[in-house]
This record gives sequence, C-alpha cells and structure tokens, in this order.
Amino acid sequence: MTPYTPNVPIPQGGASLMIAFQCKQKQILVVGVNAIAASRCLASLEANAHVRLVGEKKNMCPELLYRIQHNQVEWISDKFTAKCLVNVDLAFFCDLDPNQAVTIASECRKHRVPLNVTDRNDLCDFFMTSNYRDQSLQIAVSTNGEASKLSNRVRRHIASSLPPRLGDAIRRVGVLRKKVRQSDPSDVSRVRRMRWLSQICEYWSMERLAQLSDKDMEDLLESYHDDEGYESVEKGNTTLLGAPATPVNTVSKMGSIVLVGAGPGDPDLLTMSAHNAIKTADLVLADKIVPAEVVALVKCELKIARKFPGNADAAQEEFNDLALAAMKQGKKVVRLKQGDPFLFGRGGEEVLFFRKHGYIAQLIPGISSSVAAPLLAGIPLTHRSVASQFLVTTGTGMKNSAAALPMFDPHRTDVFLMAIHRLAALTQDLINTQKYPTDIPCAIVERASCADQRVVWGVLGNIVQVLDSVGGSRPPGLLIVGHAINVLKHDTLGHGGVASTLMNPLGNGSTGTANNVLQLHEPEGVY
Repeated sequence: MTPYTPNVPIPQGGASLMIAFQCKQKQILVVGVNAIAASRCLASLEANAHVRLVGEKKNMCPELLYRIQHNQVEWISDKFTAKCLVNVDLAFFCDLDPNQAVTIASECRKHRVPLNVTDRNDLCDFFMTSNYRDQSLQIAVSTNGEASKLSNRVRRHIASSLPPRLGDAIRRVGVLRKKVRQSDPSDVSRVRRMRWLSQICEYWSMERLAQLSDKDMEDLLESYHDDEGYESVEKGNTTLLGAPATPVNTVSKMGSIVLVGAGPGDPDLLTMSAHNAIKTADLVLADKIVPAEVVALVKCELKIARKFPGNADAAQEEFNDLALAAMKQGKKVVRLKQGDPFLFGRGGEEVLFFRKHGYIAQLIPGISSSVAAPLLAGIPLTHRSVASQFLVTTGTGMKNSAAALPMFDPHRTDVFLMAIHRLAALTQDLINTQKYPTDIPCAIVERASCADQRVVWGVLGNIVQVLDSVGGSRPPGLLIVGHAINVLKHDTLGHGGVASTLMNPLGNGSTGTANNVLQLHEPEGVY
C-alpha cells in the first residue's frame, strides 16, 4: 500500500489574524479630536462598547461634541496620561503627533492594552479593516497596513457582487437556528443540528432564505424531526409540505408533468428546453442537490426534496403526491432533477407512477455529471492506449446499503455516483473483494461546473485520508478510478492533493485562465 502523506498546508507568513472582537461591555479608549477619532468612536459604539474619549474640546470636531453632549461617549480628559488606560480593553490614537504616539504606545505596552495608531503601522498591535455591514453580516477587508485606500475599493467590489437581501437571509437563518436548538436542545444533537442547518444554507437560495416565514420554519422543523427519526404523523393522515392528499378518483387531465434534467450545476449547462420549462412552470419540485444557481431561476412555487439517508423512499412518495395534487388543479409541474432524469435519478420510476395515474410525463434530458465532472476536472474517461471504455455505476445500494461492484479492469475508467458518503467502505470493498490495486489513481470531483468546484486527487489506498485531511466532502461529488486520471494531471500533485479547476469552458464570466486551460494547484490547501 502506498504510504499516506498528510496534506499539511504550508504557512505563508505576513498575514494578520482576522477575528471578530466582541466589544459588548468592553472599555475602548479613543485619543483624538478629528474625523478619524469620530470614525473610531462610531465603530466602537456599533460594537456596543463603552467609549472613553481624550482630547481638547475646543478643537474637537462637531460629531464628537455631539456624542459627548448626548452621553454616547464619556469624555475623560484634555490630555492623555497613564491613568486613562485603567481598565481599558482597546485603544485608538488618532492624532498625528509622532512624539505623543510613541509615548502612548509605550504606556499601552506596559498596561497590555492593544493599540491602533493612525498612519503608524510600526506602533500598531492591530489594523482597522474596510468594512461592509448588512445587519448581522459583516465583511472585513484588510491589506495589513500596506494600502488601506485600496482596501476600500476591494470592499466595494465585494459588496457589489453580493446577492440582495443577504442580511435578511442571515437574520432568518439565525431565527431558524434558535428554533432548532429549542426543539432539540441536547448536547448530543449538536453535530446533527449543525449538519442539518448547513444543508439548508447550502441548498436554498439567498432570496428564499430571506423570505423564510414562520410557517416555512415550522415545515422545516417538521422535516428536521423526520430526519432524526422522530415519530411522525400516521401515514395517510399527513399533509405533505402543505399539499393535502387528494383521492386518485378525482384526477383531472388538465395539468402536466415534465421531468427536467438540471445538468451538473452551472445554469449555463441547462438545455434551452429545460430553461423554458422552469420559466413556465406553476410548481417546481427540485432535488436537494440541485445547486442554488439553478434553483434561483425558479420564479414560481418551489419545493425542495426532504431527502436524507434512510428517507429517500418517503421523500420520493412525498413529491409524487405533491405533483399529483398540483396536476389535478391544472398546474404545470416540473420535476427538477440533478444531472439526467434517467441516470440514477428515479426518472423511470416516476414515469411509471404518473402513467399509472393517467399522466404522460414529458422528458427533457440533462448533461450527466458522470461525463461532465471528469471533463471539467481534466480527466479523459477514454484515452488511446490507456482506457478503451468507461463504466458508470452507483456506490450505494437500496436503503443506503452496499451496491454490486464491478471487477477491476485496467483498461477501463470507473465513475461511482452516490459514493462519497460511504467512501471508506466502498474503497475497502473495491480493494479487498473486486481486486482493485491500492495504488490505482482516483479523484473526487465535487460540485462540478459550479464556481466552487473542487478536485481531490489520490490513490485508492489513501483517498479517504486525503479527503479527511482537507475537511471532508462538499456534496454533491463523485469518485473516478482508473489510469486515465493521470493523463492530464499536473505531476506536482503526486499521490494526494486538492486542486481547484479554474477552467471556464462556458465563457460565462466566472473565474478562468487564458485559453480555457486547466490549471491545477499544488496541494497546499482547498481552493
């Protein structure tokens, strides 16, 4: 077995430690009378700190005088002395007197009070950042004192690219987080709560998160308890995501159902037929793993599948019933499925279900990640003299069990879908039972075609450890195994590493390199 080399990031010196300092009930000293001092007072007040001010009132800017008069800051002295630092947690010196700056810096060191000095990086314990704030969201940009004015431009650029109502989304998710804690407060549930909330944050668009109503949260909490095996309403009397069950004998043939392949993730990879179906739908029922960028195209009523390991069948039945109820009301229903509807997407089962109830499903194909993800990662599934065939299979059987696996063929590239969540068991089965070599190259491609696509490289004997070393999986992802993986791979990646694919074959303005060339970084971390 190939020895495992940990993917340890190499420290790059020269950075500042970026933290969010909690200032509530903290004492902050501001020395100065100018606009910079006023700015530091405002920032401190917004952080709920108690602000002490030192400076001559006769030269003080109007804003500072106003804050003193309205008891927003405490003016303590005309001149700075060491007594001003008693019980102070943080200090700002905003004057331009170099001699006084050195004196104050010396006193702050003695009293162990962190200090920021305007235009004197050599005397600073910390730098101020260029900030963007939207309610609880705060984004800080720092140039480590090198180019503070340029940091303002960078901050504006970042702020202009943010989705609208981001602050509202954060506020509503905060409310949801508290409700989940209240409904399941035990320490044992902490990891479960975090995992569940992270999926909501990952798969819901910012616009939908910002519009989370109390009713939406009740529905989500219900799904949370279902997720964790709580007793649910007796089958047959339950209301599915707000849609009442309707007897089969009341079918009206007015509505329609379209199974739409959403492709691997990038909205630009949708077919025109898929795009039109989404735009003209009355109800969209989307897989949980359909990326937010595609979900954002939906303008009508939207439901996200409540699928999780062990609940796939129940979630499928739920969506089937929802679709039937909507079609009986004459609605056009789109079943939005990741990849292609017929490739491990239960599309065939849905066609049979709707046919049984008198509806003929329209089918719109989608680009499957099984072929798109390898291409976007720079992995040719077939290559002359290396791989003459490729195989697509599942890594998970029914009810999250082990799947039937192929025997090893050195001239084949294998693509395993739905495999990463049971990667350790899968790789052991391939090595121990199916005769796969431990040193056969493999790669995990996550969120193929999305802006945060990631490729994790390794060999079959160490890919589990490599994935763990970079923080675990970021679904959805797939596993590729075979010698063709090394055909285009950068040599410096060796037997284990992580790379971002900066290729932009779509020409859609996302990050890319010249001439759409694949660029792979050395394994210094996750990009």
